Amino acid sequence: MEEKLVKTERRLRIKGSQGKTLRVVRELYLRDDVPCQSDRCLADCENNIGMHGTIGRLSNESTHYIIPDCQVARDYLEILETPDIKGIVFTQTAVHSVQHEGSKRLYTRLQNLIKDGRKRSVIFHNEFQRYAYCERLPGENLVHWQSRSTYKACEWYYDHLAGQIPMVMLTHNEEAIQLYSDKKVNVFVMTVKDYLAGFWEQLEGIMDLYESLTTALENKSKDRDYSGYLPLDVLEAGIKSGRYIQGILEVNRHNASTEAFVRRSGRTKKVDSVEDIFIHGMVSRNRSIHGDKVVVEILPQSQWKGRSLAICPDESEDKSSTDDKESDSVIPTGIIVGILQRNWRDYVATFSPDEESNKNVNKGGKVLVIPYDYRIPKIRISTRQIDKLKDQRVLVRLDSWEMDSQYPNGHFVRSLGMLGNLETEVATLLVENSIQALPFTDNQIKELPSDTSDNPWTMTDEEISRRHDLRRSHLVFSIDPKGCEDVDDTLSIRELENGNMELGVHIADVTYFIESGSLTDIEARSRSTTVYLSDRRYDMIPPILSSNLCSLISGVDRYAMSVIWEMTKDYEVKKVWYGRTVIQSKYKLFYEIAQRINEGANDDEIIENIPELQGLDQIELDIRLGELRWAVNKLMSVARILKCRRASGGGLELDSVEVRVEMEESDVENLTPKDHLEVHETIAECMIFANHWVAKKIVEHFPNQALLRNHPSPRQDQFDMLIKCAASKGFNIDTTSNKSLAESLNRCVDVNDPTVNKLLRQLAVYAMSTAQYFSTGSIAHDQFFHYGLALDLYTHFTSPIRRYADIIVHRQLLAAIGVDNSDNLPSNKILDELADHINIKHKAAQNAQRDSQELFQSLYFKDKKPDDEQCIVDAVIFQLRVNGFLVFMPRYGIKGPVYLRNKEGQVVFIGKDGKPEWTSGTLVRDDKSITVNTLHNSHKYSLFNHITVQISLQSSRAHSASLRLELLDNKPLKDDKSTLNGNQNTDRSDIVKEVQSTMIEGSEKELPSHDLGPNFAALKREFGQTDDSKSLYHIFETFKKISLQPL
Repeated sequence: MEEKLVKTERRLRIKGSQGKTLRVVRELYLRDDVPCQSDRCLADCENNIGMHGTIGRLSNESTHYIIPDCQVARDYLEILETPDIKGIVFTQTAVHSVQHEGSKRLYTRLQNLIKDGRKRSVIFHNEFQRYAYCERLPGENLVHWQSRSTYKACEWYYDHLAGQIPMVMLTHNEEAIQLYSDKKVNVFVMTVKDYLAGFWEQLEGIMDLYESLTTALENKSKDRDYSGYLPLDVLEAGIKSGRYIQGILEVNRHNASTEAFVRRSGRTKKVDSVEDIFIHGMVSRNRSIHGDKVVVEILPQSQWKGRSLAICPDESEDKSSTDDKESDSVIPTGIIVGILQRNWRDYVATFSPDEESNKNVNKGGKVLVIPYDYRIPKIRISTRQIDKLKDQRVLVRLDSWEMDSQYPNGHFVRSLGMLGNLETEVATLLVENSIQALPFTDNQIKELPSDTSDNPWTMTDEEISRRHDLRRSHLVFSIDPKGCEDVDDTLSIRELENGNMELGVHIADVTYFIESGSLTDIEARSRSTTVYLSDRRYDMIPPILSSNLCSLISGVDRYAMSVIWEMTKDYEVKKVWYGRTVIQSKYKLFYEIAQRINEGANDDEIIENIPELQGLDQIELDIRLGELRWAVNKLMSVARILKCRRASGGGLELDSVEVRVEMEESDVENLTPKDHLEVHETIAECMIFANHWVAKKIVEHFPNQALLRNHPSPRQDQFDMLIKCAASKGFNIDTTSNKSLAESLNRCVDVNDPTVNKLLRQLAVYAMSTAQYFSTGSIAHDQFFHYGLALDLYTHFTSPIRRYADIIVHRQLLAAIGVDNSDNLPSNKILDELADHINIKHKAAQNAQRDSQELFQSLYFKDKKPDDEQCIVDAVIFQLRVNGFLVFMPRYGIKGPVYLRNKEGQVVFIGKDGKPEWTSGTLVRDDKSITVNTLHNSHKYSLFNHITVQISLQSSRAHSASLRLELLDNKPLKDDKSTLNGNQNTDRSDIVKEVQSTMIEGSEKELPSHDLGPNFAALKREFGQTDDSKSLYHIFETFKKISLQPL
């Protein structure tokens, strides 16, 4: 090895702290065995780098390799990030330039590009390669040396690979182009523009992106982005001392110009009882944007403010003039004094209408565009395509935000399509949630087996012999929603000869088909989850696996990963077995028919809904019907016991609304809340049971690098809304533990109104912390627990088709049981980073699903007239504000605001004819109700009152359309057909009773009453507070407010 090293020296001139220039000489050792990292290598380079040996390799399928110079790597990295452009070699010189001359965010993006195995791009350490190293000549300027080093690397690659593949050097240095372009055949030197025009002219939008980046560079100010903020060393010292607090800025989308919060990432000695710091107004936000990692200085307590208690429309107009009387109690308030990391992403924006566009365009061709996300301020971009793009949604990216500018600067990237088009709106919500939905590449598909009529996929005898074959011994079946194609879980249950019970959960063996480190694995890791929208889904893995070879459909042999428990007659686990199996699902049931089987459906109904039972002779049919009835009933019985035990330990039974969008071709026919059946809980309980036992197994073998899922205890202040709402009905909520909370919710039952318990459980969901994936070596063991499920250990194992976390857990389980080698498992550090990535993608998928439901809700009401019976519904009040209240509409499972006071200050009043009218008046609010007072009369609205509202669509050019709710009547809707799923209430109440029977029921004691004496009533009448309706003070106050109303 020593013979390969060549010692040289690098002479540097460094400016010292006092401004003096110092000359420094550093030793440099050159070697000739620096790997090229190309699949075309003929020189036996040691190219097996990375955790799996294939990540970061230059593919032999590329038609050419690209080597950008330092300036291109800094200024046009966004072009190089385009998924279609692959095979990029970043020299060590260029990487150093990005790191030291660019920004931290730019350097992070470059690192992420290299880590993305789909890009097949690498870093070449040219400054250590003996034959690629370029020593800087005396007097040579930096740019010239950087260009010479880049071209030298191009020459070295071309010669090293024996001329197998052309090399392209990208530069904007005209001198370098003239000097090197004709120097060597098949080593091309060109500008980015010429390269894109010659190689990628067919790539849609790429030239527009180039022009937009070039324009942004030309207009970029010489001032640094972070001028006006405190120096980094001051910020770090302040954070360490506790003077400053760091955290992530989260803007309130319903009051975006006024309210934002910094969720602190570390505790300080000050204000320990509150996690979030309130940031009031755009000035205090100091040019930071939602998602930025910022540093906050807490203001003196005399300057603290409270968040608004009014319902705020989703508008970006300034609301800083909100009356203090309409604010909550003050909370710690601060100002942002520095930004540690910009977390800018792609933003969807829209140009202002024609009548406003001319006002917004200045002489330099700059125009303000309005972001789709209310939390993002208007963005100033430069474009020559205003007339062409004015009616389209466009994708823009931020470049900077100058200290003296009201708005940030950005550039146009591409158009998403015309406003109002469904595909445009779907593309918008994907971009807004940072979800890429690109088709799977040919190379990824080629890795996987095929299954066609000409070349059907079959199991191998060798693989079957290594597995436990359950095809003849077990009745395996699945229970899923109608139309489900990606069936990743099945169940089995049977009685053993010794009288014990055997329960089995069998999961698709995805890891058999997806090798760790393969292109398909890299893509699945990048996506991390399947994204389900109302009318479509975007798979995590290719359809050949998700809908075919890994889907456990009935009547087909499939590979599985199984967890099988032997239980005593009391359903105590005697032993558990983990391993790979071969199964054949006998039935693909959907939820409704499984529920009907348990309820005693007749044979004809069962046969009609289960194709596998059709066409059988009577004898076999009777046998199979009997087996299926027993299996379903027994499974549900076992699940009830498992649920009862978990609930008795504090497991929460919360509620969330899922709305089913019923489509007829491309039209939305109806919106209905999904029915909740007991069989849903049966399947969920079996999956929870499997996930818990798998978590125990992998933690036992990998205590410091197992992937688990924890659910932290919620903050007590998050329960305030729940406690107040329950108190309005006379219920007491104990939130000291998950068990006490579960018991409290079970007691909150109004026999006359089942919506009360449902809404209280939904409010409990709002109070919960977010469940997260984590590596066991990253947090303390006492933080492993799952609060909601009341389990000490929990993970995700049961859905590997749609969750990458489950794929990781499968690999860890296989290593734990000795089937696979544990050497390829990620370390704690890598796993922790991967867990963070999965958490981000999981949240994005959930948000996209929510946004999709809201989009299709808007489409449903788009063409409906206000007096349509489908637009007039019953609603339940569940939260009070100073200018209205929030309601829940059981018919559609939708929540929304109802205003009692408009922008003009008028209040809505229901007249004697039963019709609403806007008039002068006042609103009086307390913890349980809000009262509308007018000259005519007064109306009182209490929590959980039923009212009648009218739904209409409120369209928006720049943002998503929203539903507008207007009060029609202060009484429930007559002959309301909307119900709350009677099955759900019956089943849940039965289960609650069963759970409660296992607990110690405490007696409810009345509060003690104090004897105030026989004369108390008379004294109160004489000296007590006068009733509002008879008080002259309140009458004069009403007159005063009415006189201030506009005529």
